[in-house]
Amino acid sequence: MTAFAQGEIYARKISTLPSNLTAFKERNSQGEWIISHSESGHHHLLGADSVEVLERTADVPTGMRILYAIVKEPTRLYQDAAVPHGAHPIEPGIYEFRIAREYDPIMEQARQVAD
Repeated sequence: MTAFAQGEIYARKISTLPSNLTAFKERNSQGEWIISHSESGHHHLLGADSVEVLERTADVPTGMRILYAIVKEPTRLYQDAAVPHGAHPIEPGIYEFRIAREYDPIMEQARQVAD
């Protein structure tokens, strides 16, 4: 699978990493990468073993987050909710994860979507 979506996350397999990425550090207590937060406290997670996650911080649209994962062994992207979105298997390779944004007209700001 070269592209898929899970909730507010759009992911696609890419061939090379862009430059100027920074280390990403958000992990849960089991060491899994927190790709996206949920308003209800349930997160979208990427397996911890043999995965490195980086973040693009320059030239990112307001309210959006763009992450890159270097996956060395098969893993999965899943949500830790009681009734989660379906899990997606992730094969070795490089992936871009874009966390959607929405515009709040009352606050007059763009922010990350959280389901």
